Amino acid sequence: MAEIVAIKPRYLDIKGAGLYLSISIYSVYRLVERRAIPFTPLYPSGTRGKPSLRFDTEALDAWMRKQMVRPVADQIKSCAQMG
Repeated sequence: MAEIVAIKPRYLDIKGAGLYLSISIYSVYRLVERRAIPFTPLYPSGTRGKPSLRFDTEALDAWMRKQMVRPVADQIKSCAQMG
């Protein structure tokens, strides 16, 4: 019997990015408008107007790590080690 392998796409469309980040599509569009989230605009040949947007899952993971707020106890510990 053949083994079923799930393929995890690296690049997501706007709906996929919303699902990946657990936020609404509207929120993803707002983040794109503010240039607050990494994305790649795609301009397929022969099309005009707004580009299709793609989101790299690795870039989204890095972006989420930057958004993380550290607990105060960790910040105090870091300051104590420096001083």
